[in-house]
Amino acid sequence: MNIPLVLHVLGNLVLLLAAIITVPLGFAIYYDSASEIKAFIISILMAGIIGAIMKFLTKKDASSLGVREGFGIVTFGWLFCALFGAIPYWLSGYCPNFTNAYFEAMSGFTTTGSTIFQDVDILPKSILFWRSLTQWLGGMGIIVFFVAFLPALKVGGYQLFTAEAPGPKADKIKPRIADTAKLLWFIYLSLSGLLAVFLLAGGMSPFDTICHTFSTVSTGGFSTKNASIAAFNSVYIEVVLMVFMFIPGCNFIIHYQCINGKIRNVLKNSELKFFMLLLVVVTLGVTLFLLFSTDVTYHSNLKDSRYNTFFGCLRDASFQVISLCTTTGYGSADFDQWPDFCRFILVSVMFFGGCAGSTSGGMKNIRILLLIKYCIRELDYLIRPSIIKHVKIDNVSIEESVVKNTLGFFSSYVGIFIICFFILVGLQVDGTTAFSSIASSMGNIGPGLAKVGAVENYANIPFAGKWVLIFCMLAGRLEVYSIMVLFLPITWKK
Repeated sequence: MNIPLVLHVLGNLVLLLAAIITVPLGFAIYYDSASEIKAFIISILMAGIIGAIMKFLTKKDASSLGVREGFGIVTFGWLFCALFGAIPYWLSGYCPNFTNAYFEAMSGFTTTGSTIFQDVDILPKSILFWRSLTQWLGGMGIIVFFVAFLPALKVGGYQLFTAEAPGPKADKIKPRIADTAKLLWFIYLSLSGLLAVFLLAGGMSPFDTICHTFSTVSTGGFSTKNASIAAFNSVYIEVVLMVFMFIPGCNFIIHYQCINGKIRNVLKNSELKFFMLLLVVVTLGVTLFLLFSTDVTYHSNLKDSRYNTFFGCLRDASFQVISLCTTTGYGSADFDQWPDFCRFILVSVMFFGGCAGSTSGGMKNIRILLLIKYCIRELDYLIRPSIIKHVKIDNVSIEESVVKNTLGFFSSYVGIFIICFFILVGLQVDGTTAFSSIASSMGNIGPGLAKVGAVENYANIPFAGKWVLIFCMLAGRLEVYSIMVLFLPITWKK
C-alpha cells in the first residue's frame, strides 16, 4: 500500500470536513453558548491543522492509486471523520468521555442512529444540528461527496467509489465516476429539498424540519425529540416520513430511471419488487397480530384504544416496519412492548435492510434474493446433476464471481456477528440486548430490544462493548470487506 498517498488523500478529506464544521459553528454562534462555540472552533482548527499537515507533507502523485489504497482511504476516511466529528460532543461537555463522543459520531456518519444521549431534548441546537448533518453526509457517503470533487484534486475516484458503494457490485450511471457521484448528490439534494417542503407544510418547525430532513433521506434516524417521531403525534408527518424513508431505501439508479422516464425498467426491477413485497407482507402480518393478539403482557402494558382498530394497528406497524427495513430507526411507538412474535419479526427484517445502491444499511435485498435463487439452483442440481443453470436476476445471468462474493459476504457478516455477540455477552450484556444491538449496529439501524429498545439508548452499554458496536457500525456501513482486507498482510506490502 502507498501509505504517503493514502495520507495525502485523507488530508484533503479532513480539510473538507473542517470546512463543513463551520456550518454547525454558525448555529452555535446564533443559538447557543460560549462552550458550544469554543468546541466547534477547536474542532475546525484541529481538523484544519492536521489535514494540512497530512496534505502538504505527503506524496501528491496519484498515479499509483490502486485497489488497496482505495480500501485504505475509504476505511480510514470514515475513522477520521468520526474522530473529528466526535470533538464537538466531547469538548462541549455533553459527552464527558471520548468513548461516548466517538460512539455518537460514528453512529451519525454511518447513519446508524444509536445514541448515548439519555435526554435529547436538552441538547443545544448546534449539537442537534451536527448530529443530523453527520447522518446526511454519511447517507450518500462522504467519500462519494469527496469523489465528486476529486478531479480538481487530481485523484482517480474509481477505487474509492467501488470500495464504498453498497451492494454486491457498484454500478455507474455515467461513464465517469465523478459525474456519477455528482448526479447521485443532485438526486440526494433534490429529495432533501422536497421532503423539507412537505414537513414544513405539516406544521413542523424550520429547525426540526432541517434536522429530520437530514436524518430521513440519509435513513439515519436521529431525532430532535426523546420520543422520536411519536413526539409529533401526526399521521400526516408519519406518512410523509414513510414515503421519504422508502424512496432513499431504493436503489438510486431507480430514481435516475424515473427521472429519465424509464418506468418500464423500474417496474421490472426484481430487487424493488422483492423489497416492496417484504414491506407489504411484514406490515400486514404485524398489523393483524397486534389487532388480534392475546398476549397478556402486551394487553397489560400497551393495549389502548389505538390498538383496537385496524387503522391504529396499521399506522404503527407500517411506520415501524418501513423504519426498520430501510434501517432509518425512527420510532412512533414502543415496539419493544409488542408481542414476542412482532418483536422477532422486526429484528429479523433488520438483517434485510434496503436495496443496493441506496442510503440504507443491512445485507441488502438483492443479496437475499440472490441467495434464495442460488439455493433453488443447488436444490435443482440435486435432482438433475447434469444440468447447466445460471442464477438470474431480471433475466440476466449473474457472474459466478458475484455469487461467490455474495456467499463470502454472507459468511463474513454472520461470522463477525457471532464473534461480537459472544464478546458482548462476555461483558455481562444480556442476550437479548447483545443480539439486537449487534443486529442494529451492523445493519446501521439504531434501536434494538431490551436495554437498547425503541425508547432506550446505548448509554449503559459498557465502554468495551461500545467499541465493539463502533466496529460493527463501520463494518456494516462499509459492508465488511473494506475492513477485513486491512487485516491481510498483503494489503500493506508495496
